[in-house]
Amino acid sequence: MSPDEIVFEDVKYREPERWRRPDRDRRWACLAYELPEPDDLPIFLDRMTADATERHALRDTTVELGGILLGKECVDDEAGEPFVWITRSLEAKHYENTQASFTYTHDSWEEITRERDRLYPDLDIVGWYHTHPDFGIFLSSHDLFIHRHFFAQRLQVAYVIDPIRQTRGFFRWRGDGLEQVGGYYVVADRGDRVALARLVNDLENLPNAEVGVGGLSPRLEAELIAMLSRPAPPHATITDRVQTAALFGLIGMLAGVLGLAVLIWLYTLNHRVQDQADALEELARTTEQATAAQRLALDTLLDEPGDVRARRSIAKYDQTVRELAALKRKLSNEATIQDALAAQAGKLQKELADAKKVVQEYETLKKGYPDVAIRIRDLESEREASAAKLAEYDRLLETTAGRNATALLNKYHRTWYAAVAGWVVGVCAAFSLLFTLGRQKPVTAPGGSAPQPEEPPPHRIT
Repeated sequence: MSPDEIVFEDVKYREPERWRRPDRDRRWACLAYELPEPDDLPIFLDRMTADATERHALRDTTVELGGILLGKECVDDEAGEPFVWITRSLEAKHYENTQASFTYTHDSWEEITRERDRLYPDLDIVGWYHTHPDFGIFLSSHDLFIHRHFFAQRLQVAYVIDPIRQTRGFFRWRGDGLEQVGGYYVVADRGDRVALARLVNDLENLPNAEVGVGGLSPRLEAELIAMLSRPAPPHATITDRVQTAALFGLIGMLAGVLGLAVLIWLYTLNHRVQDQADALEELARTTEQATAAQRLALDTLLDEPGDVRARRSIAKYDQTVRELAALKRKLSNEATIQDALAAQAGKLQKELADAKKVVQEYETLKKGYPDVAIRIRDLESEREASAAKLAEYDRLLETTAGRNATALLNKYHRTWYAAVAGWVVGVCAAFSLLFTLGRQKPVTAPGGSAPQPEEPPPHRIT
């Protein structure tokens, strides 16, 4: 049942009773837990009740537990100051709880009312307690809801215990809110002062000098009870044994597969190592053979007679001389090509200078005759084209193909000059022959008559 479903009756406030404060009464022994502040509400908790709440809190530290605090809301008969005296507690038996919440139900309230009327009819409900296992000491929004609706009296308190961290604290009303007090007092009969001191030391985690006095501490007793009441481990059934055997069989199979894989890997690794060892041995044999061959060749060379070594040195020298002569010829050819290219470049530079002169003349004509501007632009275009062509020629001349073309052109020029010279010599020879034939006279006979041609001999048929 959620808190919103709980129906609350009208709250009836009761007047505090006039009592003597226990710390001012010689019949009681009081020890402070922590440090109560001067403006705190004095809260007196009976030793047996403190012990009972601690044991209840240690009974189950996985969920929140709780109960009711019984006692009296009092006013000091001497100073007239209010205080709360808690003498008994009742555990809640019908409740809703989780690891982080505790809720009273109608059944729990009915049970608490019946138990109080039966056991402690003269005591009032002065507050409630609950646990916060490993959460610390505070009031959650759910706790505040419970306190405002179930414990609205101005002197009703809330007690929170953390059984894991071993901390605890009271909360009281101040105005419309709740605040934690700095400390409280634990009360016992004056004859139980030793047990009281032992309990307070246990609450504050202080060592006790007397051993075996006052019984076991709540924590030690709770641990002994939990150990004795711990259920025996269940016997394994056939199904559990089969599942366990299957699990271990699967683990064994996986281990076997893993071991087999490791063995295969080791075998492969050993095989590779053996192959590498064989390769290294083969390389060592090859190296040894090559070293032996080189040593034999060197020994043979050293054992050769002096004349053989001399002939080899002369042959090597002749070969070097021939290579040097070939390099010189190649260098001479390169020099010739460079000279030809330089001459061609000089010629091109001269043509470029002539073209610049022409351009200057055209500039002069342009200044004197504005009507020839179009012609000048055409000439400028032609000059730019000629300059680009000359630049292209220069680039071509710098290449190997250009140098070869220049050499071929020079050969063509020499051939042309030789041909022209041959024609001139031939023409001169022809003219000389004709002149010589024209100057010759006919030869006369002694009788003054021209020589007669000889008659051909008569033909004979033999």
